[in-house]
Amino acid sequence: MHPVVRVKPRVTVVSHPMVLEQLTLARDKRTSQVAFRKAIYRLGRLMAYEFLRTLETEESEVETPLGLTRGGKVKGNDKIVIILVLRAAIPFVEGMYKNFPMARTGVISAWRGGAPDFPIEVTYAKIPQIKKDDVVVIADPMLATGHTLLEVARRVGKQGKPKRLAFFSVIATMTGINYVAKAFPRAEFYTCAVDPGLDEHGYIVPGLGDAGDRSFGTPR
Repeated sequence: MHPVVRVKPRVTVVSHPMVLEQLTLARDKRTSQVAFRKAIYRLGRLMAYEFLRTLETEESEVETPLGLTRGGKVKGNDKIVIILVLRAAIPFVEGMYKNFPMARTGVISAWRGGAPDFPIEVTYAKIPQIKKDDVVVIADPMLATGHTLLEVARRVGKQGKPKRLAFFSVIATMTGINYVAKAFPRAEFYTCAVDPGLDEHGYIVPGLGDAGDRSFGTPR
């Protein structure tokens, strides 16, 4: 028998002081709908800024009003594909666009059923073709059990295999990260916090509640 190879997930917890401040605001149950949505927007912008550190840069020459100097620019910003998971990720991704202005975008509406199986129902999916030099970012504020993001990643994979695959969340659990990483061992995980666990309904504890409801209101 071949030995079981266990892959340690590649997790980056973005710990900038402004991230901590906005995450604290988002967690607070007293935060209004508008303020919550703005906090998620800012967290998306800050996480994209952090992710840019991992992209290559190239030097260039630039002429200022007083002379020549060396400059540079990010390589690959035009190769980013964002996959937006409705509806919670809307403000999250809107913030990302500030640092990923040339990103192509896919949209998926995925609904997670109840415990213990957590079946995933996808009601809408529009995903662009994925090229081998693309960097795919799948964005969903809450990486809880991992069932939703695993299904989304599988659907993205049908459109092509990217150079890199990253999952962006505001809050994650190691349960969810490990569940996704088992199927996508080379994936990268970016989050603002890794919370200790899940309740019996599969919600992150302490978390911040339902990100979609808190951004847009509870549907009837």
